[in-house]
Amino acid sequence: MTRLHEALDGIAAEAPLVDLADVAVAGLRRRRASAVLAAVATVAVVAAASAAVALPWQRADRTATPQRVDTIADLPDGAVGPIAYAFQTPCKTQSNPFRVDCSPVEWRVVTRSGKTYRVPQALVSTTKDHSVPMAVSRDGRMIVYYSRQAQAHVVRDLVGGTQVISPVAVKEERIGIGSMLALSDDGRYVIFDPREGTKDPGLLIDVRTGKSRPVDGKYEVVSIRGGIAALVRYIKTDLWRMPVTGGGRPVRFDGKFIMFSEIAPDGRTVAAFEFPDQTKRKLTVLDAKTGRTLRKVSIRGLPGGRNSAVAGTALWTSGSKVEVVYQHRDDTRTYAVDVNTGQARQVASYPGMGKAQRLALPGVASQ
Repeated sequence: MTRLHEALDGIAAEAPLVDLADVAVAGLRRRRASAVLAAVATVAVVAAASAAVALPWQRADRTATPQRVDTIADLPDGAVGPIAYAFQTPCKTQSNPFRVDCSPVEWRVVTRSGKTYRVPQALVSTTKDHSVPMAVSRDGRMIVYYSRQAQAHVVRDLVGGTQVISPVAVKEERIGIGSMLALSDDGRYVIFDPREGTKDPGLLIDVRTGKSRPVDGKYEVVSIRGGIAALVRYIKTDLWRMPVTGGGRPVRFDGKFIMFSEIAPDGRTVAAFEFPDQTKRKLTVLDAKTGRTLRKVSIRGLPGGRNSAVAGTALWTSGSKVEVVYQHRDDTRTYAVDVNTGQARQVASYPGMGKAQRLALPGVASQ
């Protein structure tokens, strides 16, 4: 979906959220958010969760000379400290006459202390108006984005103040609809999935050595951790824990699942939603080594509302609690869900993060 379409979606005041079942059928893929959200949760964001996000957009449209009237500084070359999350600013709408202007859209990052920076180096949209993702490492120290100037991905260390331009060139036209990025904890490995819902192979890149290997396009990356990339093939459904050096064997689950979490701290448990029943707020706990269903848990404690929905799973906050992403029309939250009892507890809130924006949180793949 293009940014213009997303903006039009976002201003349809009476329109409900995109139906997650329809989205899954159309793409046969995991959606960590509704059709416009790419969210992965982390315990690290909790400290900054209470701070409201300022989203200024006061620049002219594409036909005029851009005027910087906001006070958001550009991300400096040096160290700024770990970030809590990254987000795209929204398209600007004008009611009379009606107009949607997506030229002000840009990536921004928010540090744990609440400082916001623009990231003008990070491409937000291709020449074909396909959105371009940014991903954040688990500890918030690293970000990865695509640079039009470099024609490659760039990994920034926001604590050390350094950056590495990937030696592997990627042409901009390879970035298609639903492109995804995942970043390893140490910032060394990047997985680039060029287009959601196709067999177009992805790419696992070692930015230190310049070595790369293809990733089967039938699989979608969930996370990279400890030298292992967690990949999912939907509908059938398989989970492939692929070492970054290659190898490993997929595990077939008994059933159809979407919106997978990362692997739990026990090294073998994952959480997902059964397809097409993901709207019923029932979490399924699976054994990633045998494919066996361990239990199904009804989630309790989430707010209601017809414009609200569970939009994905994310990181584990402990051995028994996994975060889920919950989206309202103009608000996104994360909840820690006890996989034994189903009880949910809110841990973070992102005011203003609605349908027509992208939110990238540390640790898991971003779209």
